[in-house]
Amino acid sequence: MLLVCAALLAACQSLPRPSGFTAEQIAVLTSEGFTAGDPDWSLSLSERLLFPFDESQVPPDQQTRIETLAHRLLSVGIDTARVEGHTDSIGAESYNLALSQARAEAVAAPLRAGGMRLTPDQVIGRGEALPLSSNETAEGRRDNRRVVIIVTP
Repeated sequence: MLLVCAALLAACQSLPRPSGFTAEQIAVLTSEGFTAGDPDWSLSLSERLLFPFDESQVPPDQQTRIETLAHRLLSVGIDTARVEGHTDSIGAESYNLALSQARAEAVAAPLRAGGMRLTPDQVIGRGEALPLSSNETAEGRRDNRRVVIIVTP
């Protein structure tokens, strides 16, 4: 009996742990510019969506790109995401929070049009709270005016 229990325990330990995304999903995420986190994947620094100062509109070519991204994600079974809008620190904190929400909504719209399911709590304005770069320089402020798309297995 002890030998049977030991064999069953050894078999359980040799089973692979769930890894989150499939190899096919990882290939699409990587090809679209997402980078791996733990366990989230998000658009990489070079692919994040940047906005001009005090604007929340997504240009038509970027809307098309975002819809295409949604189709690619859906094709591998990724049907939802979190969309986070950000601002630089110029202006009132309350204004920046509203602006960041508008930016997140502007990116969520073509994702939804592409077929993704996004609930209101997945479209989040973060305001100026999570800067990538220093707000002391024009380049840093530009880096901070962005939307990030985050997917979780």
